[in-house]
Amino acid sequence: MMKAAAARLVAAGLCWLSATAAFADGGASALVRVGNHPGYGRVVFNVPGRTDYSVSQQGQHVLIKFAGDVTIGATPAVPHNVLGLTGGPGQAELVVQAGTVVRAWRLGDLVVVDVLDQALAAGAAPARAQAPAPSGAAAVRPATPAPSSAASEVATKPASPPAPTDEKAAAARAVQEPPADHPHPPDPPVLQTPSRTQDASAPPPEAPQPAPLAPVTPVAPADAAPTPPPSPDPVLEVGSATAVGVAAFRRGNAAFVVFDQQLPIDLTALHDDPVFGSATVQQMPTGTVIRLHLEPDRFLSLSQFEHAWRVTVVPNEPELQPIRQIARDGRLMLRAATPGRVVSLADPDTGSTLLVGTQRQPGQGVPSVHRGVEYVLMPTWQGAAAEAISDVVALRPVQDGFVLSGGSAGLALSPAPGVANLLAHEAVVTRRFDLAALPTDVLMQRLRRQIADNAAAPALGRGPGRRSAAQVMISLGLGAEAQAILRLAAADDPREAASADNVALTAMAALVAHRPDDAAGLDDERLSGTDDVTLWRAVHLAEQHEGSPAAAAAFVATLPVVLAYPAPLRDRLMPLVTETLVEGGETTAASALLAEHKDDPALGFARALLMQALGDTEGALAAYDALASSKDRSMHARAAARALDVRLAGGWIDEKQAADGMDRLLYAWRGDQTERSMRERLAQLKAKGGAWRAALGLLRETETIFPADKAAIHAELTDLFTAMLRDDSASRLPPLELTALVEENVDLLPTGPVGDPLQARLADRLLALDLPKRADPVLQKLMEAAPGDVGRAEFGVRLAELRLREGDPGGALTALAASGAEHPPGELAERRTLLEAAAHARRGEAEQALAILRALDTASADEARAAILERANDWPAAENALNAYVARAIPAEGRLDDGQQRSLLRLATAAARSGDTARLADLRQSVGPRMDPGPLADLFRLLTADRVRSTDDLKRSGQEAALARDLPGELKAVQPPPAPAP
Repeated sequence: MMKAAAARLVAAGLCWLSATAAFADGGASALVRVGNHPGYGRVVFNVPGRTDYSVSQQGQHVLIKFAGDVTIGATPAVPHNVLGLTGGPGQAELVVQAGTVVRAWRLGDLVVVDVLDQALAAGAAPARAQAPAPSGAAAVRPATPAPSSAASEVATKPASPPAPTDEKAAAARAVQEPPADHPHPPDPPVLQTPSRTQDASAPPPEAPQPAPLAPVTPVAPADAAPTPPPSPDPVLEVGSATAVGVAAFRRGNAAFVVFDQQLPIDLTALHDDPVFGSATVQQMPTGTVIRLHLEPDRFLSLSQFEHAWRVTVVPNEPELQPIRQIARDGRLMLRAATPGRVVSLADPDTGSTLLVGTQRQPGQGVPSVHRGVEYVLMPTWQGAAAEAISDVVALRPVQDGFVLSGGSAGLALSPAPGVANLLAHEAVVTRRFDLAALPTDVLMQRLRRQIADNAAAPALGRGPGRRSAAQVMISLGLGAEAQAILRLAAADDPREAASADNVALTAMAALVAHRPDDAAGLDDERLSGTDDVTLWRAVHLAEQHEGSPAAAAAFVATLPVVLAYPAPLRDRLMPLVTETLVEGGETTAASALLAEHKDDPALGFARALLMQALGDTEGALAAYDALASSKDRSMHARAAARALDVRLAGGWIDEKQAADGMDRLLYAWRGDQTERSMRERLAQLKAKGGAWRAALGLLRETETIFPADKAAIHAELTDLFTAMLRDDSASRLPPLELTALVEENVDLLPTGPVGDPLQARLADRLLALDLPKRADPVLQKLMEAAPGDVGRAEFGVRLAELRLREGDPGGALTALAASGAEHPPGELAERRTLLEAAAHARRGEAEQALAILRALDTASADEARAAILERANDWPAAENALNAYVARAIPAEGRLDDGQQRSLLRLATAAARSGDTARLADLRQSVGPRMDPGPLADLFRLLTADRVRSTDDLKRSGQEAALARDLPGELKAVQPPPAPAP
């Protein structure tokens, strides 16, 4: 009977099981029942007293939290679309299948959770509600405000009908009733899990976690960092009250962001986000991991905003400072700033162990893969990540980065133990192109056969054959020929023109042919993911930037590819690779490589560089001198230039001798980056020797010769001209040379707060020259070319001063009118007003000059007003202006300096000319005793002396007459010297 009943229940799809969970510490009991129905599964929690609850979801993990002292136990079975159901204090956790929809609703004392199959979920109308969440958790925010329907924690508290009298019967009915007959308020919240059918590229579901999730909430703490400016790209923000180390890297089509602390992160708010909607959060014993699906043409960029981290999905690979790798004593040192903790996690796809070193500030990463026998160091956007192939591999943080170590014997590192190990590891590197290491004669036979087969093939069927022939040509070092045949294939066949392989091979052929400007196709994102493409990108970078550290790091990681290439191609690449390794700081790898090829004469320059890098100056100099006698013109020029630098650094020659030697080498080699580097070095040497005009002229010529690098060279020109303005040696240049130099380089004037004082200094230097006719047009040109209103106004003031000094008031007014600024600084505005008034006064327009000065209420304006009135012989008005000036400029007590005495003498003169005896008497009594003895004091006494009133004044009058006779000679002796040059 029981078997028959069970069979009937299974056939009806209504099989259900129940389990009773006992509460801790003698708490009340609760029923947890599960059931299977056509199209959905159901879980029912019987919590007495209509306990409040909330439901939240992260990917396939659904967390139901209950208020009060409640403990939920596990059930012996789960519905068909639920992978796991675990309980805990105050909560229960479900792990549901991908693509399902979760509905939670209340029936009296029952909390019902329905898990709808994907087919049934397609017709479900989601209606979501947002509820407040507790504070104190990590802050997770999308780049733009999330719609209310995407709440990160959902709490449902609808009004409940009266509880059934028979709890067990009600629970059974709740388990068996279909969702269409729900006796509950309008549509409850729906929590959608990622669906494989909806997104075929989404990462596979994670395995159920045995332990319940930590409490999570999207609410930011009260002291969270202020929100940074919005980004046009998708952004995820994670905040924490303490400093957190972060690492980020890619594994296939998945991206991982690893935090070195357990953070209660809830991504429910991003459920509908097209990028972060697929993200899942995994709590580790020592950290937190966010995993999301990431297309191959998208990358992660990490930035820090106080204690908040921003994870941005960007379309271009972010520019990072590479984490340098140093192999030493069986360990791999990874030099990284502000290292955090190391987090160990399992790759969910392969099951391998990943050792992740985090950093507490952004900006550094591992640029390319580095494979060893026992580990794989993966490329990262931040931090370091190593896949442990051996069980003895360990990663630990140290003061200046991380250390990757092995067992007692250390790691089996390459290339430090010898380049032979690299060839042993060649099988594990990834390749896009088959450049087989065949003998040269075999490659030539293959090439002849392919050319013949292509000639016999139909016109539109020759593309693949031409591409294969081009690979053989590249293997033989025939770059120009390979480039030509690939261009022909692209021109004849549109499929070849659109082929990523054709683009890559064309760029590789250009690099073999020493044409780096034609190799931009390597940046095509369709090519990413293999070691040989990483190698050729490093070759391109090294050709453009000599000694690039990023290129050197990539070469270390891809040396097995180079050594496995055919001999003609390997010989072509080896000099560039070894030289870049030395200059990029990878001396250990360079030493091992050169030791294995000690008889290769093509690596002589790299050996000299290595000797210099290791401190063997004499050995390096001898090697450079030997290479300088080579018949190879390029080698001769490079080695001779390096020898000059070594001698200059050692003090054997000075800058002028080094510049003369470099000047003679300039025409030894023309074209490519070698000539450009020599020209730039020569310009630096000439500038250090004080030959500024020659240095700037040389860079001007270089800018013309290398138009593709014009922007970079022009920046060097601006920096050199700015250095000239700062250098005091420029003041000692002959006047004609200085004016010619400035006139030729007006477009290099620096801008902004740094440039304004330098522009003023340059104008003062020109005004100080005794060449007004030459300085005038230069100042005019500087005024017209000044980058801003303030700079133009500064040059206009100085040009007006020059013209006024040369007796051209009309030209001064023209300069002021042409250099007006809308809001000049106060001091500059005052100078311009005073100059304008002085120019009008010189033209005899005293009334207009005085009207202009009325806008100023300063001591300088009073003095200028007095000067105009003195020239107009309006002595009463001049006396008033001087009275105002003296009141501002002369202290009320104390001794008077020379300038103050002269100002008082002017006032006494104006009072005497206007017959103001009262003012003269006041000056005689108040100021006379403060005048130092001398001609100025004598003249002041004469002007302020009282008139002869009786015979008693005759003796004083005779003394004053004698003083007047001697005064002209004394005044001539104390005439002030000419004003010093600015």
